[in-house]
Amino acid sequence: MPFKLKLKKTRQYNVASKSLFVISVELLDGGVADCTLSVDSTGQECLDNVCQRQAVMQPELFGLRYVNRSQQPRWVQLERPLKRQLEKYASSHQLYLRVMYYVISGTSLITDEVTRYHYFLQLKNDLIEGRIICDCQQAVVLASYSRQAEYGNHDRERHTVEYLKNLLTFPKQMLDGSQIIDGSTLAETGRLEWLTEAVIQHHMALHNMSQAQAEEGFITTCQQLRGYGQEMFSARDQLNQSEVTIAISLTGIRVLTETSETPHFY
Repeated sequence: MPFKLKLKKTRQYNVASKSLFVISVELLDGGVADCTLSVDSTGQECLDNVCQRQAVMQPELFGLRYVNRSQQPRWVQLERPLKRQLEKYASSHQLYLRVMYYVISGTSLITDEVTRYHYFLQLKNDLIEGRIICDCQQAVVLASYSRQAEYGNHDRERHTVEYLKNLLTFPKQMLDGSQIIDGSTLAETGRLEWLTEAVIQHHMALHNMSQAQAEEGFITTCQQLRGYGQEMFSARDQLNQSEVTIAISLTGIRVLTETSETPHFY
């Protein structure tokens, strides 16, 4: 007669899963990549994971950003464990793939077409969000390159001013001489139609330009503009406790104050 043993039920633990966590990384095209990492994984491992899945062959140009508890963007220290950094400093476990190192004098250092595309998207975001400053004519040239790179040749019958004026994205701020134009007021000031017509004319002149050539034209044009590759930080002057802005770029460090229009260069 067989014995019937009654064993006490115990909770099962998956030891391996306790050492793993999932993190979301927002991409430059607005998509999201979810990464499963160990608690000891470094920021570099996460970056390599994302770049490999996106077929970005030059990950050394990119970094990962998070928003700290003061709602300021900060770079992940790639050589350190990622989870510990986020738990200590971040407001959430959301990361953002962004260009960290900008290039100058053309695009010869960007040898991979997928890397170039993501670099182009970064500059497009910088332009739209006002980190790169341009005038109206430069905005027209950049919008034309962007249209050619993303949509190809201009279609005369379909791409009318009426059709395009609500699809084109212009910078938040543009220069018109010494005047700063707010991008949100283009329609009410009558400038939107004029800018759209100018983009159409310039876009037609780019007929049959390849995506690679259009992206390179966009990048090299941005390289000539104020704010290219620049990162801004808020700080406080210890001498008089006034608010200052520190701008770090390829050309050095500038300190901007509210009381002086002339920045200090370092």
